[in-house]
Parts: sequence; structure tokens; C-alpha cells
Amino acid sequence: MACAVVSKPRVNGIAVIAVSSLFFGLMAVLTRLLAGKVPAAEVATVRFAVGIIGCGFLFAWKRRRPNFSQWKLLTARGLFGGVAVVTYFFAIERLGAAPATVLNYSSPIYAAAFAAWFLMETSTSMRRVGLVVATSGAAFVTFSTGSVTNPLVPDVGALAGILSAVTGGAAMTVIRKLRDDTDAITVFFAFCIGGLVVSAPLAAPGWVPLSGFPLFICLVIGVLSIGGQMLFTWGMGFTSATAGSATTQLVPVVAWTLALGWLGEPVTLLGVVGAVLCVSGVLLGVVPWREVMPARRTDP
Repeated sequence: MACAVVSKPRVNGIAVIAVSSLFFGLMAVLTRLLAGKVPAAEVATVRFAVGIIGCGFLFAWKRRRPNFSQWKLLTARGLFGGVAVVTYFFAIERLGAAPATVLNYSSPIYAAAFAAWFLMETSTSMRRVGLVVATSGAAFVTFSTGSVTNPLVPDVGALAGILSAVTGGAAMTVIRKLRDDTDAITVFFAFCIGGLVVSAPLAAPGWVPLSGFPLFICLVIGVLSIGGQMLFTWGMGFTSATAGSATTQLVPVVAWTLALGWLGEPVTLLGVVGAVLCVSGVLLGVVPWREVMPARRTDP
């Protein structure tokens, strides 16, 4: 009697990244809770320090060492990611969790552009349209942060949010390349080291001693970062850079919902329009519509 061969199920990268998006959305709102109490660079520093400690435990548990064979790409991942997080946290501090997250998570459209340039992933006219739409949305969100007296002068936090999106897109592209032959823990470890190099010098001059509630929230942010980044990096190994990064558009939805319901952040019409354009542009640019539409037409 022949034995049936049971094939190992393939990991659904999109589902894994969707779960990581829930972690990141909650992390953004918790970061906003610390605004005015702990500087953004310090929150980022604690986040990266917790990540390094967590990676140490993971390596010890698996009884292996980091794989630094792709050290140049790992260095790029760390520095790009570090700048993206520090500027993102600064944007949250200045603008609030909702608009800052919308700006930061326009990064997939930049990831698609970088992937086309550096990974030779196919670029389409739809992606170019998506880039224009997402950029227009980012502009709307940016100008919605202007003051009443100077509505055409955006808050510096909005500019930081845009920078976080561009550097975040570069980091996503590097991750996709690294996941061809580098494990998720090593990639995350490099991210934490690079991030600490970027954030610690900025945090040191105005360091605030941590205790009680602020310390607890900083530690929770670090734990959410470990879970979210590990799931995101792992999931990116089972999907394309564009499809995987498109799934991260769940993060602005989660952050916006929590920010409105929990923090009571104010809403402006210009900001809402910009948020819708940002998400729509990203989805237009990174979802493989040529594959999706024919599949729908064949359904009975």
C-alpha cells in the first residue's frame, strides 16, 4: 500500500504581513501617547535596544549566529530603516498618529519604484499613475498640517513623514533582496543595530529618565516592533516586494481608527482626502491588476 505524500503548505506571505500591520498600527498610537513626555528619538532608541535584546534571545534559542555574508545590504537596510523610524516617530510627535502614519505608509509606492530600478521588477503605467496619485495625496496631507495663519506652510513633521516614506521604501526593497538568502532574524538584527546608530546620537542630548508609565509604553513599543518586523520580514520572503508592501496599507487604517476612537485626534477634510488618495495610489501602483482582473472574469 503506497503511502500518501503530504506536502508542506506554503506560507501565505500576505496574511503574515497583514498580522504585522496590526502590530504596527497599535505601535503608532502608543508612540503618540508619549508625545510631550519622551522625545521621539529616545522612543526610537529604546525600540531598537529592545529589538537587539530580543534578537539575542532568538539567536540563542535557535543556537546559531547572524548571517552577515550580505553585510553591505544589511548595512543599507539598517541605515535606511533607522532614518525611516526616527523621522516617522518625529512625525507622530508633531502631527499625531493618523496623518503621520498615512505619510509614512505611502512608502510602498517608493518601494515599487526602487524595485523597478534596482531589482528589475516590471514597471507598468499603472504604477506610474499610482505614484502620481499617492504623491498628490501626500501633498494634501502635508498641507493639511499647516497652521491657520500660514496654511500653505506645512508642519516640519509632515516633511519628516515624507522622508520616512522614501527611506522606508528603500528599506523595503533591500529587505526583498536580502530575503533571497538571508534569514529574517538577521535582517531584523541589522535593522535594530543601524537604527540605534541613527537614533542614539539624536536622543542623547535631551535624554529623559524613564520610569513608570512612559517606560512601560516604550517597552511595549519595542515588543510590538519585534513582532511586527519579524512577521513583516518573514512574510516578505513569500511574496513580491510590491504585493507585500501593498498589504501594509492596513497600518494607516488601524492607526487612523485607533487615533480617532482612542486618542480623539482632530480630522480635517483635506487630511481625509489626502489619506484616501495615498492609500488608493499605493494600491493602484503595487497591486498586480493584470493578474487580478483576468482571474475575476473566469469566475462562474
